[in-house]
Amino acid sequence: MAGMEAFAAERQARLDEELVPLHVAATVAYFHVTDAAHQVSTQEALADVVPLVAIALSTIAPIHAEDGPLGSAALRDALYRDRPNVDGLKIRRGDLRRAMITLREVRAAFGPPR
Repeated sequence: MAGMEAFAAERQARLDEELVPLHVAATVAYFHVTDAAHQVSTQEALADVVPLVAIALSTIAPIHAEDGPLGSAALRDALYRDRPNVDGLKIRRGDLRRAMITLREVRAAFGPPR
């Protein structure tokens, strides 16, 4: 049984290192964190909210470009402007998982939306 647990832990560690496109990660995080009753219902509205979720993720976890993690100036240039650009940006799967837990905890701490 210990062999299976070690195999599962090793597999999870490999998965946690995989990079996920930030637009996909932000979409997953949005639906994971937001109550179904308050979720957007159109592609256009989702396209508006995904960059905001990407910004929230960037405050919790490292965001990567093709050549490695982004520094604060590059991150600011990509996300903190009138039209945030998440193209080519990624987040590690394990970081995304931990960030979604953090965002849910923060949401719960501030109570339900009014």
